[in-house]
Amino acid sequence: MLSGSIVFDKVDINVPTDNLGNITDTQKIDDAAKSISWCFLNGAHAVVVLSHQGRKKDESTRKHCDALRKYFQKVVFTKRHGEEAVKAIADSERGTIIVLENLRSDDEEKDYSVVTETNIYRTLKAVEEKTERKVIFVKDDFATSHRKDLCTYGLPMQLKKEGYHVIAGPLLREETENSRVTMEKLRDGNVVCIWGGKKFEDYLNIFRPFLEKYPNSIVLTSGPLSLLIHKAMGREIGENEKFFEIIPELLIEAVPLVRKFKGRILTPVDYYVSNHHGRTIVSSKAIEGVIYDIGPKTVELYTNIIRENPNSVILGNGPLGEYEKEENRKGTIEVYAEVFRNENKNFIIGGGGDFNAMMKLLKLRPDVMSNGGKAFLECVVKGSLPGLEPCQIEIAKTV
Repeated sequence: MLSGSIVFDKVDINVPTDNLGNITDTQKIDDAAKSISWCFLNGAHAVVVLSHQGRKKDESTRKHCDALRKYFQKVVFTKRHGEEAVKAIADSERGTIIVLENLRSDDEEKDYSVVTETNIYRTLKAVEEKTERKVIFVKDDFATSHRKDLCTYGLPMQLKKEGYHVIAGPLLREETENSRVTMEKLRDGNVVCIWGGKKFEDYLNIFRPFLEKYPNSIVLTSGPLSLLIHKAMGREIGENEKFFEIIPELLIEAVPLVRKFKGRILTPVDYYVSNHHGRTIVSSKAIEGVIYDIGPKTVELYTNIIRENPNSVILGNGPLGEYEKEENRKGTIEVYAEVFRNENKNFIIGGGGDFNAMMKLLKLRPDVMSNGGKAFLECVVKGSLPGLEPCQIEIAKTV
């Protein structure tokens, strides 16, 4: 299928890093290695890896090469586009992986109008001309497929129009099957969502359509997301407002949601915080300090809700607290212990980097686990995503 071709493999290796830029969790890179291996097993001559890293232009995918060298011998790094990139790809021996610089290092990735006038398109065309090899585009980027970025949507759509093969890779096909199964499960019975994290805009975009489509659902919020809901309810959240960048524009969207779905979006009643007293518990009515975990009363509230709704679909996304530190994962441990209690007979679904890292840390295995994060939730609501269009995948038609 890919015999002798140069494969441009769009994956998601956007991984967490520390303050020095060191990678702290390689799970997404490990998954991408499966996609790359699949390309070689199907006859690819070389694989060009495309992904963004972080949200800033100066973040790099250079260190990702070291993680890939655990699986492959020939891994090189080059610029996102231009002569250097073309040469690196064109000169590659069979079995070589060429990792392009962070896609977001160029503004065109988020801001483009005519695909054929972009740097990445010209680079791909120059590679084809110089190597005289067939170029194939593989999409294995489900986690970013809710966006219409250049390499997620614009470029593969343009290539498809020109007659190039745009193929769904193994990771994307697995994720679309996860979405299909999830949609089937969500239609019947009670749905208890456990959502946290700080990607506010993603959550705000999904709240209304999800709660409208699944009237049998409630959302137990935690972490920074719960603070946004508290603030939308007119409550004070202290220094957390600045710390988590809860700006007025977010509240303009959140307030109507809180009013419309009153009683279905629940918030913690207490938190563990760090303040001038050290680590302490505070009521959500008087939050003094930066939050790190849900408090014991919230654990009791949430576990009771789960216990009172047996045989439910549990949909997890994001952390309940700063789970990376042992002292801040107590709430996560206790709530998910109830979720996974055999007597409750829940069907457990989850997705996203933090959720999956939590499950790995706690040695728990959901019935369905996606790497898609907010893209997974959006796909479950809409039945498709913009980034699936080049592969002509519409999950809703199979449900």
